[in-house]
Amino acid sequence: MENTGLSPYKEKHAPNVSTTISGVDCYPKPSWMVNKSILDTTWEMRKTGHSLEDNQNHTQCLSFTKEVSHNELLTDKNNQTLLEDIRNSLLYLNTKGKITRAERTSDILIAACHLILHANELQSLKNNKAIKSLTEISFEHVNDYLLSYKVERQDFDKCLNTILKRWNSKGQIDWGFLKKSIKLTTRRFESLKDKLTKYLETHHDGFSSKVGYIKQCPNACIIEFDLDHDLAPKVKTISNEVSKLHALYTARPSQKHKFRHDVQKLFSSGYTIFDDMVEPKKTPLMPVQDALHTLSSALHFVRTYGLSFRTYLSSLCKAEKVLINSNGVKNILDNLREYQRMVFESTPIPDPLSDLNITSWRYESELDLYKNDFSDGITFGIAVRLYIASIWILIASFSTARTTSLLTLRRSCFVQSPIDGLFDLVLRIPKSSERWELEEVHRPIPDLIYDYGLEFAAFVSEIEERRGLVGDDKGSYLFTRTLNARSSTASFYLNETQEHQKAFGRDALDDCLDTFFDWIESPLTNGKRWYARTHQFRRFFAVLYFNFTDGEGLDELSWFMGHANLEQTFHYAEIAPTDEWIEEAECTIAKTGAALNKHINADDAIRAIIDKARKTSKVSTVIEPLVQKLISEHKEKTKQEVHFCRIEGKDVFFYFTENKGS
Repeated sequence: MENTGLSPYKEKHAPNVSTTISGVDCYPKPSWMVNKSILDTTWEMRKTGHSLEDNQNHTQCLSFTKEVSHNELLTDKNNQTLLEDIRNSLLYLNTKGKITRAERTSDILIAACHLILHANELQSLKNNKAIKSLTEISFEHVNDYLLSYKVERQDFDKCLNTILKRWNSKGQIDWGFLKKSIKLTTRRFESLKDKLTKYLETHHDGFSSKVGYIKQCPNACIIEFDLDHDLAPKVKTISNEVSKLHALYTARPSQKHKFRHDVQKLFSSGYTIFDDMVEPKKTPLMPVQDALHTLSSALHFVRTYGLSFRTYLSSLCKAEKVLINSNGVKNILDNLREYQRMVFESTPIPDPLSDLNITSWRYESELDLYKNDFSDGITFGIAVRLYIASIWILIASFSTARTTSLLTLRRSCFVQSPIDGLFDLVLRIPKSSERWELEEVHRPIPDLIYDYGLEFAAFVSEIEERRGLVGDDKGSYLFTRTLNARSSTASFYLNETQEHQKAFGRDALDDCLDTFFDWIESPLTNGKRWYARTHQFRRFFAVLYFNFTDGEGLDELSWFMGHANLEQTFHYAEIAPTDEWIEEAECTIAKTGAALNKHINADDAIRAIIDKARKTSKVSTVIEPLVQKLISEHKEKTKQEVHFCRIEGKDVFFYFTENKGS
């Protein structure tokens, strides 16, 4: 990493004092920085939540070598003034506690460089000299930079027509050619490119991603791109950009050439310059039948196959080692694939695994890694992928943890309390902590999840032990990269790898989940399948808990989800009267009413509806739709809606209540 030799200035004045700071003392090195010198043009930073001691595999790089003008980088000598002030700003913000995580540092640096590049491109269009200091950035530059997040319809239509005429897939698109033809600034073109990509992925099959696992069905979770609305910038995007640019203004005491614009005051959340913005959308809520089908399938998988899967892997590994040793270690590289084929054919598959129809230990080609047709069986690697998805879904559903929390789970995360004998999951909650390393917290889990989790941890250890990769459970990840298909069949004589010290990748996780949804044949909705993600299981738990406690368990739910306030939890758990849950409640009432000898816990209005339907007919198939019709008529007449709650934690009580949305 190159050292520029520039000396950042240490703060010696109050934040509001505008006098230029003098001195050559350096700011203290941030706690999340790994490299020794803050003068390096590349900073190596610890990742949030990945704080394994002395482990360099959990770092990310922040490079100051970024474009700030045509053919010019921030680290070029003629841009040293900019480099010094921006770097000082980042160090100042860290020293003052305005930055607590390395990722935020990177975000601010990128935003600053994007703003400078945009300003210089505007300068070039007017044949003005390039900007060489933060002071030279004008209000017009900042204003136009934020406005560049809006995409003009004529630009969108022009590029879309060109793409559809010239290319047949996303990989074929020559974005450089498009940028030259449209003559936009880099920031405006990046906004346009983002909108074009999203539109093409939802409206043209040939332009969807072909990397990794290919889903069998269209994704019901994806909301189609609306040209009349989605060309506007997102509220959250503008708010984030305003916040990052305002950080430069906050850090002006550390700057020789000060950034002059109070971005937060000038632009607020963006509505001062935009007539229309895309409001944040709630995490899509899985239909009840899909969520329950997924959970039951995941439970079935780990219960039926978990132990036998580990036993089978152990048998394969032992037989492989015996065969290799008997034929000489020196031949392993040339014959490993053949050895593993022989081992697979000679090792009996345990009876509980027969339903999986495992046809080979090793994948035969790259296509086998992402096979989405399971009619003729699956490889061992695909079975591992299904196992990963199953345990992930269960932990995500019962812990409400976010993706980062689950990816950073240690193998020792399943614990039993010595006090009450109950079971906990030890995890880290990113948004509840102001420290980059994150504190560990405990969340209760059912005993079954504890048992299945321990079995999965033992399975992961079995894979690593095959290759001689032994580590401490407290320092090893539960979801580790040794779970990928290539690692589980790699030679155990080639153990020069750090994969066991790295967390499983997010893209690899998505492939596991998508494979699982197709393998279990998750129900289709209008020809589409719900390929859910971690956040949807999190919201499923929130909605379920919130509604079955009739909103009275909000404090407990807020703590469980790691929310900063109750308002966030209520927004997360609350659902509209037209949602799946109200429909499910109405269906339950109708089915109960159709069962002539079955009692229902409900208010007078609902019981009156059921009594009326039962007096009309004694045939169940007639009563059920009649109850639903009478409920609809009652809702239309009274403007009420169906709600439900639990009585003393047991029976469900149904009742009509005022529609808050009316």
